[in-house]
Parts: sequence; structure tokens; C-alpha cells
Amino acid sequence: MGLARHSRHGRANVTPLTIQDSIQQAITALQPLYDPREAAAVAKYYHESLTGWDRWALPLHYGDELSEAQLQRRKQELPLLAEGTPVQYVVGKAEFYGRRFQVTPDVLIPRPETEELVQGALAALAGRECPAVWDVGTGSGCIAVTIAAELPGAAVFATDISPEALAVARENAMRHQTAVTFGQHDMRDLTTLPFPDQRFDLIISNPPYIPERDRQTMHRNVVEHEPGLALFVPDEDPLWCYRALAALAAKTLKPGGRLMVETYHQYHEMLIQQWKENGLRHITEQDDINGRARFVMGTL
Repeated sequence: MGLARHSRHGRANVTPLTIQDSIQQAITALQPLYDPREAAAVAKYYHESLTGWDRWALPLHYGDELSEAQLQRRKQELPLLAEGTPVQYVVGKAEFYGRRFQVTPDVLIPRPETEELVQGALAALAGRECPAVWDVGTGSGCIAVTIAAELPGAAVFATDISPEALAVARENAMRHQTAVTFGQHDMRDLTTLPFPDQRFDLIISNPPYIPERDRQTMHRNVVEHEPGLALFVPDEDPLWCYRALAALAAKTLKPGGRLMVETYHQYHEMLIQQWKENGLRHITEQDDINGRARFVMGTL
């Protein structure tokens, strides 16, 4: 970080720093936390936000000097990155399905695997006129907002137990000018449904599914900063979310409607048996792009 220099009038100025030098300094600061490749990715993503240049234009401006305002912002934010705060929380946004979403520590950071879940949902809804979709545990709203944007004729609903998460999701729906109906709801509550008269063609969810015992093996920037409520489930009942989702599906899906979820690969066999007991059929599994069992789909 640049040292201060004094003008002849006695005012402190910040030593000039090029974007390229700033990125390299950030990479060095981040390497105790990340391997060199990931540190470089984080540093460049941060500087895209800092400078306003996108990933394609940024290298063309490596020789540009940061403004004093940018240097002051960097002075405040680089220590947060160095202590493990995810870059998406530092800059307040994350990319998902070609769109930029607001994120705060009240919501999970959207991940590429969840984009694959959305791709599967869009394929399942292809050809349906005005389908009704419910995103359970919406978090940032990335699933619901993306489906609403990609299928303007769809009626999209979204719920979360967290009012703070719903505030972020509503902001993202407004930002992308999408019509999503939101409601606060605990997915285990079958008595007070948020949309009691609505029946759905698709229920979709990326619920909490990481066993508590795996917390110690995860990167600390996830464990210490992302909301545990949206990540972890008790070791003694790791499938409670999927049991709740199956019950919701049995009560609110249209005949032939589908339930699609992101999952933890170790529990697929138990999950499938659980769903069969709730009347779901034609249950299939799908790997993610990395070849790991990640998604389960079933039909009512």
C-alpha cells in the first residue's frame, strides 16, 4: 500500500499506485489464505469492483494509477480480504447466471453449481405455458430472480425463514426488474403455507445440507463469514430439509409437478428412499460439472 507524501502546502497525498501494482500487492497479502491462483482471482475480482473495469477491460488499464478515492477505499477493504472476508461480501455483489446480485453476510454467496440447478429447472419448464415456480430457501434470490428473468411468463414465488435474507432477495428482484412474490416461511410448517391457494409446476431449493461435522474441514472464509443457518444441518438429522421439501411437494405440487434440489452426495440413497415414501416418483440423480453427485429430481 502506497506511503503518504507531503505537498509543499503541507497536505498529505497518497503515493501513486498503478492497478497492476495494486493487484500484485493484493495477491501477496492474500496468499497466506489462498493458493497463488485463487489469490490472483480474488485480487482481480476485487479490482474490477474498485476500478469499475470489467474482467476483459481491466488488463488494458493495468498502467493506470488509482485515484485517491480508490486508494482510500482500498486501504479500508484490503485488510478485510486479507483476514478472510469473502471478496463478494467486501464488494457487495456476486455473479450468477450472467447477472450481478447484491450479497451481504445474511445470504450465501451464489455458486456455479447452483447455476446448473437453474439450467435443469429451465429445461424442465421448457414448453410449459405460465408455469408456477416456488424457490424454497431463496437466500439472495438468485434462483427465483434468474428463473423469472429467463421465463418472463412464469409465476415465481420465493420464501426464506430469514427476514434479512428476504430483504436482499427483494432488492435483487427490483434490480433485475423481475416479478417475484416473496414470503417469510419455515419450510417445516405445513399448517400456515405462504401461498395457500397456489399449486406449483416446480418446487426448487438449494437448502442447508452440509453436516455439522464437516465444518472443521471447510475453508475458514466460508465458516467464519457465510450464514451457518443456510449451510449446516445437524449430524443426527442431516436430511430434515429434504423431508420438509418432500412434504411441501406432496401438498402443493400440481399432478406431474417436479421437485428439484441441490444436495450432499453422501445422502442420495437415503434421500431417494425418503422421497419415495412421500409419493414422489421418477426420481433421478445428476452430477455437477465436476462429476460429483449434486442434484436430485422427482415427480409427484
